[in-house]
Amino acid sequence: MLISLFSMMRAMDDKLLGFVAILAYLIAILGAIILHEFAHGVVAYWNGDYTAKMSGRLSLNPAKHFDPIGFLMLALIGFGWAKPVPIDSRNFRNYKRGMITTSIAGVVCNVIQAFLAMSCIAILAAILGDTVVFESRNFAYYFVNFTVYLLQYSATVNLTLFAFNLIPIYPLDGFRVVETLAKPYNRYVEFNYRYGSFLLLGLLVLSNVLGYISPYLDILGLYMGAVSSAVRQLFSLILGM
Repeated sequence: MLISLFSMMRAMDDKLLGFVAILAYLIAILGAIILHEFAHGVVAYWNGDYTAKMSGRLSLNPAKHFDPIGFLMLALIGFGWAKPVPIDSRNFRNYKRGMITTSIAGVVCNVIQAFLAMSCIAILAAILGDTVVFESRNFAYYFVNFTVYLLQYSATVNLTLFAFNLIPIYPLDGFRVVETLAKPYNRYVEFNYRYGSFLLLGLLVLSNVLGYISPYLDILGLYMGAVSSAVRQLFSLILGM
């Protein structure tokens, strides 16, 4: 995605507008992954685990959650992560409820962010109309475009993270839900403990390689596109967009 934006910027007459689009995209990524991890920590705290708080992770400070590799992965290929919030499930007042609510907190936060972004787009469209005419490329021109880019990318990135984290492969949030419901023993869970990270990495690499051959071979991309599109259409119906 970021490579596409740089290519777009080089092709544009207005380089500053291209820079505005890239800046909006990077900010959207930061907001999505930081609030995702923050939500995990907050819900764990509500369930009785103070590990994230004692580690200084109940903070919206980007430096507390920033993972350079995860950020770069998300910027370049659309799949990434922030630094995981430390959680000790032994502190939960109710183990199963604590694990499930804490596990889904991140994806729920992503859905809420996407809905808010699309709501703001609908409000802006109602106020400004379909087209806004500027007599010159002044501050207002770039500010409006930055706002629109930020909202559009925020909706896209958050829905992408939502779909990605639902995959029931270790260490994603979807796996944590399966793990909790499958207690005390399940062969699928045991397999993921051993090989889940390699399976996820292999899936990412294979999907990207096959995607270069044909978009119809990119299984992961097709899945994430279908989930994101379904949620986006639902929100569009709710918002009358």
